[in-house]
Amino acid sequence: MTFAQNVNRHGARCSRTKELFVILALAGALLTWQLFIPPIIGLADQGDFMRVLGPLGYAPVPKGPEHKYWYVTRTYIQDPSYREPRWEQITSEMIPARIAVAVNHLFGNPNTFDITIFGLTHAAIFLLALARLLYVTRDLTMYRAVWALILLVSTDVGYVAYWNSLYTEPASCLWFLFLLAEGINLCKSYRISLGPLLRWNVFAVLLITAKAQNAALCIPLAAYSLAMAWRTLDRRAHYAALVGSIGVCLAGVGMYLSVPATTTVTALYNVIFFAILPDSPDARSDLRVLDLNPDYAQYSGTVAWSPGTGVADGALVNAIQTNVSSFRLIEFYLRRPGRMWRRLEVLLPSSLSLRPEFCGNFDRSAGRLPGARSEAIALWSSFHSRCLSRIAAWLLSALAGSVVGGGLVLLFHRGRTASVRRWQELGICVAACCLTAFFVAAFGDAWDNVKHQFLFNLLLDTCLVFLFVATLENSQCFTVLKRTGGSITASEDVEKHLRAPIRKTAPARSRRLG
Repeated sequence: MTFAQNVNRHGARCSRTKELFVILALAGALLTWQLFIPPIIGLADQGDFMRVLGPLGYAPVPKGPEHKYWYVTRTYIQDPSYREPRWEQITSEMIPARIAVAVNHLFGNPNTFDITIFGLTHAAIFLLALARLLYVTRDLTMYRAVWALILLVSTDVGYVAYWNSLYTEPASCLWFLFLLAEGINLCKSYRISLGPLLRWNVFAVLLITAKAQNAALCIPLAAYSLAMAWRTLDRRAHYAALVGSIGVCLAGVGMYLSVPATTTVTALYNVIFFAILPDSPDARSDLRVLDLNPDYAQYSGTVAWSPGTGVADGALVNAIQTNVSSFRLIEFYLRRPGRMWRRLEVLLPSSLSLRPEFCGNFDRSAGRLPGARSEAIALWSSFHSRCLSRIAAWLLSALAGSVVGGGLVLLFHRGRTASVRRWQELGICVAACCLTAFFVAAFGDAWDNVKHQFLFNLLLDTCLVFLFVATLENSQCFTVLKRTGGSITASEDVEKHLRAPIRKTAPARSRRLG
């Protein structure tokens, strides 16, 4: 490479770095406007805040139901008596939560905090993740279009409102963004090295431990880690990938086993009595199949928090704990595909919404109606509800097709380069995680469906951006081929014409790379 070419490349990278900071500044401004400038935007408590507040030793003001569902609660005071250990579970959301409390202790009153301190912590970590994601995508040919789309999606109120809350969904989003950035970094690297691999596995474990329903993600994530172990030539990285895949599996199993009994019972109750029985032609017969007393059919149509709920019946609770499990309910639906499809038909339209039901965005001082939602920056949310929800079944089919079809291509088409295969593997992994997140949320509980589909929508948006990037990059490849008269046939040569060459750490090649 000549001196002039080196100068041009350096100038291009400096220019893109400046543009990266501009995008980060825009994202920071949009977050500031929504989270910190009155009326602030957040999410009302639906009853889940105690899972985080309890271990921190704080309680909301007021404690009663005045703000529940309808208004964002801003003030919290130290009150260890508010703790409910039977609802608490290990979660990686405690990392930003502890940071927020520590910052409040340094700069505020340790006896009380405002919800915006959590918004500040979540926003700061999000900007770090966004910076990393933008940095690893800076070599894309159409990077400006990709960055604009990422900015549009990630600053939408459907995602940002969670930052001013004590739900565990922010942890799922933050750790996934870091995980995605490291996955892209691995795709760009000539050889899989130890550092990026360790970071990828750490963020995979943090994502899995963010929320109980994320436990099932250990299956596709561990498979992806094993694929990296097979392809790496570095012995240390090879063993690190193997150990990482085991760690990812253990994190998933541990997260599943750590679910409190009260959470398990309420979720099972909701599925049985709010999803299965109301759709049943013979509710008593279905209860017999599940080894439950047919007389419990009287509770059909109720959830765990309904007036007259069956959860108040100790015998019913004991029967659910003894005879029913999530795997038992999955088997129930698999043996009745018609009813499974009807369940999906009910869920799919609302599953594509980014705005959780029964969850207001404003605090009471804003003077808005109870449960009012912000429409300030909601273009992507509107696209979800007005467009994507209408083709939800097609999107789900496309995801399944991409996993199966992509797997077959990887299995039988071995002529592709290492870079192409890695991008394909990452795309398949994200699509598989998306499907997993959807079905776990769809059949793991029958209440609060929109919020439970948060991770599914985040992964779906990632797949859509991934498709957008692939379309742009392939169009540029065809442009180069047309310009050169079709003389470029090797993928490496096309990449040389499109972007900076892939980093090289060693000249050796192996079947594992291709």
